[in-house]
Amino acid sequence: MTHTNPPEAAGSGPGDTGLDDYSGPFRPDFRYEDLSREALVRLVREFAQAVHILDRSMCAAIGMSHGMEEMERLAIEEWRGASPVYGRRLRRIMGVEGDDVEAIFKVLQLDPGFPHHYLDVRYEVVDGRHGYFELAYCGALMDAEPWGDKMVTGMCHHIEDGTFDVTAQAINPKAHVRHVHRPPRVPADRSPHCRWEVVIDEDNETLPEAEITTITKMTTAATFEFPPMRDGTPHVPVRPDGD
Repeated sequence: MTHTNPPEAAGSGPGDTGLDDYSGPFRPDFRYEDLSREALVRLVREFAQAVHILDRSMCAAIGMSHGMEEMERLAIEEWRGASPVYGRRLRRIMGVEGDDVEAIFKVLQLDPGFPHHYLDVRYEVVDGRHGYFELAYCGALMDAEPWGDKMVTGMCHHIEDGTFDVTAQAINPKAHVRHVHRPPRVPADRSPHCRWEVVIDEDNETLPEAEITTITKMTTAATFEFPPMRDGTPHVPVRPDGD
């Protein structure tokens, strides 16, 4: 099936008149901004999926060398280190303001750890301090379930409990994420696969910044600044307030 932009969307962004794919001649000075919006969407999907492929490769390698418990520990460290850093970067380039539940959900919608469709995440905002999200489909669970409940519990309990609050508290230090239900699934075909509650409350514990997060913040990857695009458009948009 061929998908095309609706007429009203044509020309609505700087990439809309660009390349629809990279089937032509090699371009020594190729840049992402040379692509059309549709091509960029396909590329972003693949990049988000690549995060999961990298994670599968890393976790498998650690598990094979050092066992399941060490794999879980290092998976938690990986996400504790990375998600607060790239979450703040995403907020900045996409102009996500505020620290309420909607702001947390916006960042999760942009998070490469939640690739669209592979993780079919649905969001429900109750108010500024309360909301839910659920996974109607979780590709990561589909990877884990064939290996049994121990693998599922490691991912959906140990790893998620060690990372979700860190991710949410990068937006609001008084946010907590708690499961309503999660795998192992009972019954085996339960849908949605899991459901989580997000609550912002002044009585909630604020986690201290993890050592791995502090170290990650000092890396070149965390501090790198992209140059402007070909037409001079800055990578970080200039906001009306000058920020």
